[in-house]
Amino acid sequence: MKRNKLVIVGLGAIGWALLKSLSREYEITCIDVDKNSVEVAGSLFGDRARVIVGDATSRLVLEKAVEGGADTVIITTTKEVVNIEVARVLHDHFSVKRVISVGIDKENIGRLKELGVETENIFSASATGLRNKIESRSREAHGIGLGKKEILECEVHPNSRLVNKKVSLIAPYSCRIGIVYRDGNIVIPDGDTILKARDKVVMLGEPQSVKIVSDLLTFSSRHFPLEYGSTLLAYLSGKEKEGFFDELSYLMSIFPLAKTVIVYSNKPQEVPGREDYFDAFMRKTGFTGIEAKQASPDVLANIISGMKDKPGIVAISKRSFIDPVSPFYLDSSRNRFLHVLSTLTACPLLLSMETFPYNKLVTPAIGGINLRSAIETAFAISSSIDTEISAVTVEPSRYISSGEEFVDFGSMKTTISGMSHIYKACINSIVVKGNPVKAILGELANHNLLLIDTGGWKQQGLIASILEPNVLSRVILKSPVSVLVTPPVEETL
Repeated sequence: MKRNKLVIVGLGAIGWALLKSLSREYEITCIDVDKNSVEVAGSLFGDRARVIVGDATSRLVLEKAVEGGADTVIITTTKEVVNIEVARVLHDHFSVKRVISVGIDKENIGRLKELGVETENIFSASATGLRNKIESRSREAHGIGLGKKEILECEVHPNSRLVNKKVSLIAPYSCRIGIVYRDGNIVIPDGDTILKARDKVVMLGEPQSVKIVSDLLTFSSRHFPLEYGSTLLAYLSGKEKEGFFDELSYLMSIFPLAKTVIVYSNKPQEVPGREDYFDAFMRKTGFTGIEAKQASPDVLANIISGMKDKPGIVAISKRSFIDPVSPFYLDSSRNRFLHVLSTLTACPLLLSMETFPYNKLVTPAIGGINLRSAIETAFAISSSIDTEISAVTVEPSRYISSGEEFVDFGSMKTTISGMSHIYKACINSIVVKGNPVKAILGELANHNLLLIDTGGWKQQGLIASILEPNVLSRVILKSPVSVLVTPPVEETL
């Protein structure tokens, strides 16, 4: 069977997530300027992906990538000038059936569309949404309605969380399922109609709610975190205490993980009065230990590449990184290490502060992250444990904030309300004021687990971190509770 040829430009967060979520029916080529990212992609995905180190704005690099033709090129970088230039070169010199790109501001999204590119706004883009575009599992209605994406047709994925569920469970006030096409027949659904795998449904309503429901219906989802892998992989620095290992045991008790592997370059320090605590713990739990020569993200990525059962969660003790004698004493060093680790492992990263059980989950509703993704992860976790879900939004100052910030604030509140309607469950919407970092951190003390995605998590040098601190990075590093950082597979950029 002839496979569709797909080119992914950029192996950042969204590129990794997209590469991981695509099936083997695609012949994939990846391009990135970072040699390390490309090599890791090659080692992790083997014959699933051809990898090219190079600048995708170069005509010669693109010529190599689309050699023999390409069905789709997806541009996933967060540098809009790069995206536009790649799109221009493709438009002027190559014949590609489809080009899809993320966009940032309205003007540049318009420029991409002029080049015939399908766009996804960076603040709402997702691996799921991009994959849906590729696989044509959802499509807009044309020639009818207002043309604002208020009417959408999509196919129910066999592994969607909503398959075999009643329509009444997922129909929010601002969205309705009007028609279901099943086995060549038309079904006019009511609240008791059960959605089946491969049903094609026509939805209509408020565009944002329609998109949310479409993502839920078309995304291939398994019991969290099995969509990533079935192993809990713990990464030790040698300074972990008993509470960290207790949290590992807790994770194994609440999630359907098959086994735990512990990677270490130094064994944890002995607990006074309890000799060889680490070895005793390993014997008691039956966890597998792998001794590594060096504690680095690259080493961990190589270990993962050789694992038969991929990790569903990678866990590290956050306390070892906030220790004043840690080699990662500077926040910029800590942020860089954790960001690289999260990117290379391509699965949820738990930064343990030993604040379990996870009775109260919270996500920060701030610019740069995909709020919908974090809330979906929270609901996925809530299917395993009894927990309370909250979202913290920072109200913009009326004195110094821009009109765009107020628009984003309103959009986030709408998303929280919409997700509550869709899941028929309560999300505590907490609004705080003042300095975003201080306000959010002040609220975290009332919760056990902070959920975020990697979309707005930026790598910053020392000077940049001082001159222009990133809110999300600061919240991650300063959080007093455990943090679960999820890659944008189920959503985010």
